[in-house]
Amino acid sequence: MVKRRHDGRERVRGGDGTFWAGLRTMLDGSIAHPGAALVGAVAGVVNGVTMVLGAAAIGWATDHLIVPALAGGDVGRATWWLAAGAILGVSTLRWTTIIARGIATGHVQYGSQARVRRAVVRRYLELDLAWHRRHAPGRLLSTAVSDVDALWFPMVFWFFAFGMVVMLAVALVQMFGHDPALGLVGVALVGSVLGLNLLYQRLLAARARAVQDSRGEFAALALESIEGAQVVRTLGLADRERARVGAAADRLRRATTSMGDVSSVFDPVLEQLPSVAILAVLAVGARRVDSGELSVGVLVEVVYLLLTISIPLSVISRFLAMLPISAAGRSRIAAVLDSDETTAYGTRTLAGAGALGLRARGVGHIQGGRHLLADVELSVRPGEIVALVGATGSGKSTLIDLLARQVDPADGVVEIGGVRARDLARGEIPAHLAVVSQSPWMAGGSIRANLRLDGHPRERRPYTDAELWQALAAAGADTVVRDLPDGLDTRVGERGTRLSGGQRQRLCLARALLRAPRAILLDDATSALDPAVERDVLAAVAGLRGRTTVLIVGGRPSSVLIADRVAFLRAGRLVAVGTHAELLDAEPDYRRILQAYGTADTAHG
Repeated sequence: MVKRRHDGRERVRGGDGTFWAGLRTMLDGSIAHPGAALVGAVAGVVNGVTMVLGAAAIGWATDHLIVPALAGGDVGRATWWLAAGAILGVSTLRWTTIIARGIATGHVQYGSQARVRRAVVRRYLELDLAWHRRHAPGRLLSTAVSDVDALWFPMVFWFFAFGMVVMLAVALVQMFGHDPALGLVGVALVGSVLGLNLLYQRLLAARARAVQDSRGEFAALALESIEGAQVVRTLGLADRERARVGAAADRLRRATTSMGDVSSVFDPVLEQLPSVAILAVLAVGARRVDSGELSVGVLVEVVYLLLTISIPLSVISRFLAMLPISAAGRSRIAAVLDSDETTAYGTRTLAGAGALGLRARGVGHIQGGRHLLADVELSVRPGEIVALVGATGSGKSTLIDLLARQVDPADGVVEIGGVRARDLARGEIPAHLAVVSQSPWMAGGSIRANLRLDGHPRERRPYTDAELWQALAAAGADTVVRDLPDGLDTRVGERGTRLSGGQRQRLCLARALLRAPRAILLDDATSALDPAVERDVLAAVAGLRGRTTVLIVGGRPSSVLIADRVAFLRAGRLVAVGTHAELLDAEPDYRRILQAYGTADTAHG
């Protein structure tokens, strides 16, 4: 279950052994939902006791009603009513507890799933961008869904098994009270079942882990294939994707089949053990009845108890069989909750209301053992527009990530508004600084909902429609939205798939401008726009000069020409900072990049 550590972080409590760790998880879930857990536990215990009482009632009815009636004796009406009342009363109580136990189990199980799922998603939000880039989205989705479900699978039988343990104890005491030999048969049955289950767990644990890993792998590949559906179709890669995803599906099939093979061997054996015990009881009990040491009613009661015991043994077996699956889910969840790659925050705030200066002092960044940036010195003055230019892979997007504190540098210091980024309080950077990436993201709601989000980040108020239209106009998206059938209330589809790439870019730019940021970082944010629309959008960006600091990534002449200065990156190093004209004259590589978008002469003019 999710527990708070001394440092305030959450974790899933476990242990060295599958059995004890599973029990602790179930106990933690019960403690987190005390009311429902109490109802479930009491209902489980009472249900177990009713099974023993039912056997006793049938045994009493056999001796006092059935045997005398078959012998032709006179059985009084009171005996009939007492036998019927006892059996019906116990049955009614038993079914009542089954209903109560089922409802309580649902509350605890699904409540626990929701709590852990929230903890996992909250941890995803806390983990930094570098961690997310190393983990496939499909695997993260599998952990939040499949692994959380697996963690709480045993809860289905938790209160049932708890009650059955009580029932077994009472039943064994009852059997020993009637005849020690019969009691030993019961002990042998219980011991055999538990011993087989321990072996079952050991064989199942590794297989259960393989199943959960295979599910995560399949989810990652399936999501990747679905997201790349257009590329798959246009490049004719359907057969390749079918083979790739099919191979993952086959690995999942083999893993689940391997787990099923173990179950197919153990389940029949576990099912047959009660029948063997009943035969042993009949063999011993028949002699006892023949010698007069036992009554027929007692023998019937013991046989009925053994038949009844097969139910709790089956339940306990199922509960124990689910523990390895739970352990596999728990280990994958723990890998997320125990990760230390989070962003630490300070307590400083960004005072004032004007444009923010941005500065990188000796900044370097390493990813996968490779230096993406090294010793970068860049200062962007408040209200200035700076273009960041470089060849593909030169480190432009990495520098944007560092300045927006999506990740922290391996070396050097990033300052925002004269304050070290690491010293700023949680939420302070997104309240004052906006980032628009080249891969626009939209939620599956309406355009209005995608623009408004949580409202103004600093003024803590919702946006008016007038403000929405003003931001849309600045991003060149107002005409697009007006032409849609439902305007601002148009549903954009999952991830905005009902809109074109250019429309999504403009809406994401409008969303950033709506927040009135004191600094805005545009990471090739106009790449999907046609030249005419881009020209209008960049004119609006140029209008921010003096009021908002702008750092714009891109090598298009249109982007460079609105900049006060240009910062030129080459292979992760900042090699030149100056005006566009100065860099054209001094940096041949800069000139070649611009020529890739148009002639340098045209750009200069």
